[in-house]
Amino acid sequence: MTDSSTYASDAVIDVHAHLVPIDVLTAIAGGDTRFPNIEVTPHEATYRVAFNGGAPTRPIAPGLSDPVRRTAWLDEHGIDVQVVGGWLDIFGYQLPSDEGTEWSSVLTDGLRTAAARDERLVVLGTVPLQAPNQAAELLRLHHKAGLPGVMVATRAAGRDLDDPAFTPFWEAADETGAVISLHPGFGGAGERYNDFGLVNGLARLEDTTVTLARLLYAGIPARYANARILVAHAGAALPYVLGRLVQNHAVNPDSTADPLESFSRLYFDSVVFDSDALRFLLGKVGAQKVLLGSDYPFPIGDLKPRNVIEAAELDAEARVQVEGGNARELFLRARR
Repeated sequence: MTDSSTYASDAVIDVHAHLVPIDVLTAIAGGDTRFPNIEVTPHEATYRVAFNGGAPTRPIAPGLSDPVRRTAWLDEHGIDVQVVGGWLDIFGYQLPSDEGTEWSSVLTDGLRTAAARDERLVVLGTVPLQAPNQAAELLRLHHKAGLPGVMVATRAAGRDLDDPAFTPFWEAADETGAVISLHPGFGGAGERYNDFGLVNGLARLEDTTVTLARLLYAGIPARYANARILVAHAGAALPYVLGRLVQNHAVNPDSTADPLESFSRLYFDSVVFDSDALRFLLGKVGAQKVLLGSDYPFPIGDLKPRNVIEAAELDAEARVQVEGGNARELFLRARR
């Protein structure tokens, strides 16, 4: 859907969810669609994907591709609109530039086809972040096609998002006013995280925190102020450690931009699981910068996303903003 009727004034909007267009993978597995460096292999009732001859991904979780399960979940939790990006495991940042660009286009088209089965779904596109110039052009094409923005990982091709190589991408985001949904990838997953489920429990938060600190010190959100950067998992540790980053800037004023200027440009989802943490975030950034999120369908996500908002005992105006008002404004503005 591309008009304002998708975002009714009282709509409850989940801005952080994932979807896999299973038909795209079925076509590759069956040989109907061919990519030289993508291999899709059956795994029980689903698939695994490998890029450039590397190790295969985790099996695709049923909730990523099962529309019946998703519809039931949306109905159960009173979600009127769900913003869906792809699954980062299959973004294919390992692919060569041209093949990666084609894959991002096919993946985004597949997401749009899959999402068309439920008018409540709004798609974020995918771009070949390993090829910033192509990513910029594809972002512009997605915008022309009516998509509000894209979901991207925190790093690509060994580069952090503050690297000057990404200037074309940030320029395109600023030009289009796109929502850039920033989601952790695998940058923080060293050997220390191999036990206790810490890759999901903590490493991804470290990944996001470091990426954000670099973006703030490089002044990216302030420089490209028309881009709408929406950060997963409530900004990870960033809101809590912001004071330390400010002090570090005071110590190193010549090599760091003012982090507060860029911090004020960010938006955050509500995936914290903890009402005290949510209240802290709201106090730090204001109710107008926090948006309901679930990270559907993953077990590490908040699959009862409205509960933490209720437990935080927000006033009526703030609750309306967080549950849908902020998302309505953000995503409608990104379509203009």
